[in-house]
Amino acid sequence: MKKLLVLLTVIIAALFAWYFWPSPTREPEPRTPNPDTQRDTTAGPVVGSVDTDDTFAWLGIPFAAAPVDDLRWRAPQPVEPWTETREMVAFRDPCVQLSGPLDGLPDDSGAVVGSEDCLYLNIWAPRTHSVDESGKLPVMFWIHGGGNTIGTANTYAGSKLAAGEQVVVVTINYRLGFFGWMSHPALRGKGRDALDASGNYANLDMIAALQWVKDNIATFGGDPEKVTIFGESAGGRNVYSLLASPLAKSLFQRAISQSGSVGTTPRWRAENFHDDAKPGMTLSSREWLVRQLLNAGKATDSATARTALAAMSNDEIRSFMYSRSPRQVLEGISGGAGMYRAPQSFRDGKVLPASTLYKVFRDPKGYNNVPLITGTNRDELKLFLAQNPEFVERRFGFLPKIKDPKAYNALAAYLSDNWKALAVDTPADIIAAHSPQSVFAYRWDWDEGGKNWLVDYSELLGAGHGLEVAYIFNNFTDGIAVPGLYNSDNIPGRDLLGAQMRSYWSEFARNGAPGRGRNGALPLWQPWSTQGPNLMLLDTVADGGLRMVREPMTMAMLKRRVAQDEDIPDLRTRCELHVQLFLLANAGADVWNRKEYDALGCAGFDPWSLAVER
Repeated sequence: MKKLLVLLTVIIAALFAWYFWPSPTREPEPRTPNPDTQRDTTAGPVVGSVDTDDTFAWLGIPFAAAPVDDLRWRAPQPVEPWTETREMVAFRDPCVQLSGPLDGLPDDSGAVVGSEDCLYLNIWAPRTHSVDESGKLPVMFWIHGGGNTIGTANTYAGSKLAAGEQVVVVTINYRLGFFGWMSHPALRGKGRDALDASGNYANLDMIAALQWVKDNIATFGGDPEKVTIFGESAGGRNVYSLLASPLAKSLFQRAISQSGSVGTTPRWRAENFHDDAKPGMTLSSREWLVRQLLNAGKATDSATARTALAAMSNDEIRSFMYSRSPRQVLEGISGGAGMYRAPQSFRDGKVLPASTLYKVFRDPKGYNNVPLITGTNRDELKLFLAQNPEFVERRFGFLPKIKDPKAYNALAAYLSDNWKALAVDTPADIIAAHSPQSVFAYRWDWDEGGKNWLVDYSELLGAGHGLEVAYIFNNFTDGIAVPGLYNSDNIPGRDLLGAQMRSYWSEFARNGAPGRGRNGALPLWQPWSTQGPNLMLLDTVADGGLRMVREPMTMAMLKRRVAQDEDIPDLRTRCELHVQLFLLANAGADVWNRKEYDALGCAGFDPWSLAVER
């Protein structure tokens, strides 16, 4: 009997591991160069291969020089040209990151993986569309998510999207975390121009990739005047940043932000110590340097590390920073699913504006004012809460069970509604005030995940963060692919919903408005307005199907909910929730109002202290 119980436990554990964690990106089959894919680029000739779904693929094309050695923490530089044809038939390494269960990489142990030599892009184009035809195809330029600290261009193959919607798909790598964003006085001045000094190296990587597309995509069958940037989560945040960057002007003509953010970071938050009068982030550059000095054995504790840092010149600090290996740069850093809260998207006044994006978007001439789709998923935060032991216990150490479903769903609703208010309703209101026909909004509501004796995904994850990406790429096996989530019962609904979403996305890429989809048969997706339906609900027929609704979510509405919620047990918890929603959330600090916080009765709790504790 005892042996039987042990065996049963092992079987259940294996099933749970199969059900609950994403499947890693699979190693592709070896590819053979195909002469029909020979193309000339500004750097030199390349050849690709035939891919699935009747497409051509070019994998691992360099769009900038490897940012290694003295090119670390500098703006991307041009790639060295070549004359012999280079084979572009294999994915290149992801950028340096901590491995985790959400990055699509085989290793999820938290180890440092990837390479600093990572500035490559991938292209998929339909075989049936000859580059000799007069008409060029719309280009869909994908920016992956992952908190801007994990992820890769290789997770989702673009073959199905390219073939099914007759578009050219481009996916890119960009530097991540401390390698992609680093703001410190030692990296400014003395031989460093404004781009090097900006600290926004990853944003500059994206701009360099867009410039490469503008210069080269026509030879791959794409139209350089019909480029749509689209990204999810951190990728959606980067889409908003590209809208605001003067350096990205004319490099794209439409934008889609899926579960994005308009948040940017002031220099003081990126650089100060966390206990300064103007507190920096926990992983600000100075806090990171303290950790580095300790790790290098140059100090015995934080106090002596701070003293040592204060005594170092900027030249000495810079030399020390460059001496650290990729593994050392990330030594001692941890976070959920490999992601860590590093400062990013700095208001440097060159790459990104010195003011908040909410202010920037008020002036139609002050940013790249192109047609925009923006949206969120109804249950964004459930993906993260489901991995938090504070809310979900592991029966027998592995089977997930929500501890308090009412509290779980309430917190998920607060955080997810807040995401919508900050990333959709607020910027849409601002932009539509001067460009009423150019903003389109959605909410993704699919929550028909599998339910079995192990787990009920419809409640645990619901319409969770990142799950909609599979519908756009028509790929339910890679990325955040939880095998138990998708089953034979929900195939018809999700297949139809995915086809509808791709039809809207590709029609937008062609004409700047989703309209009735590429086939002209879908419900009309109306632009955002302050009156009448302004939000497209994306859901299966079983749950009401596609439909325009009006479901506003504003900061004022959320603040009233927090103030009046009788289920919040005490004042401190209420104040913590207020801080979480209206100070810590991406772009929350941009609309922070200390008087409102004090009026809630929270004057006795320093908000930044609650933020640190949280």
